[in-house]
Amino acid sequence: FGTNAVIFLEAVVSTQSTGKHAEGVGFLVGCLLEHGGEMAEMVGELRAVVEKTGSSLPSLSRATLPVVYKVVSERLVKEVRENGEDVTVLADYVAHFATLISFLKLINSRPMLRTALSLGQRFLDAFLAKSLPILSGMMKEQWMDVQIILKKLQTPTRYLHHVTGYSKQMRDIALTAKVPPLKKTLEHFVLKVKAMLAAHGCTAAFWLGNLKQRNLKGEEILSQQAPQEEEEEVGDGASDISELSVDTEDEEGEQEEEADEMNPDAESYSDSMSIGY
Repeated sequence: FGTNAVIFLEAVVSTQSTGKHAEGVGFLVGCLLEHGGEMAEMVGELRAVVEKTGSSLPSLSRATLPVVYKVVSERLVKEVRENGEDVTVLADYVAHFATLISFLKLINSRPMLRTALSLGQRFLDAFLAKSLPILSGMMKEQWMDVQIILKKLQTPTRYLHHVTGYSKQMRDIALTAKVPPLKKTLEHFVLKVKAMLAAHGCTAAFWLGNLKQRNLKGEEILSQQAPQEEEEEVGDGASDISELSVDTEDEEGEQEEEADEMNPDAESYSDSMSIGY
């Protein structure tokens, strides 16, 4: 069945961006992923559409992208829920998640924004339930692998913070309704990672700070007075994900001034570990 889906995806081309056509393509993509299709290959096909480099599947286009993006996102969440305890594929899942979220920097699509808000919440919830306990057990023997996975999650989780801010500004009910659950999950994620590091004597690797306000392209918003006032109304800064960041050297360069550095005398592997959100 997966082979037949590929055949149709390679053959079905339409110049019309009708909803039924997009739904049909989404259905075929779902069948392909359900019957042996590689998630990495499909994410690569979506990247080709987003970056306009040309997908090998002609049925994938900017017109069908929002529907296919949702199908692939839902499949990724399903795989993490089912196989999130398998460390051999966990890094790949995290990489796919980061790639899917990064598409928002290049595509201004409200349907994709809605999907990304849902994807962020459900993926991280599944990661916390299935994967984080496994990573905790790996800390002493494979702490470098744990660090790599957590750092890969750092960029998409930070970017999702910017997405929540943008969604509020859009005043789109369909978007804003998804913001509180995602912000709660992001905060829960940060606190869970912090607790895991503390349990293994790695609190020196974690500090609290402020994230800059950025738009969907990652560009800093110079005037931050309004967002800051809004955050103050929420309550204690430590309970708001916008107030949590990490000491890291990732390419985004979004870390802000340090607010609370803990346990500078942490031993062994914690000395070279730098994790946080």
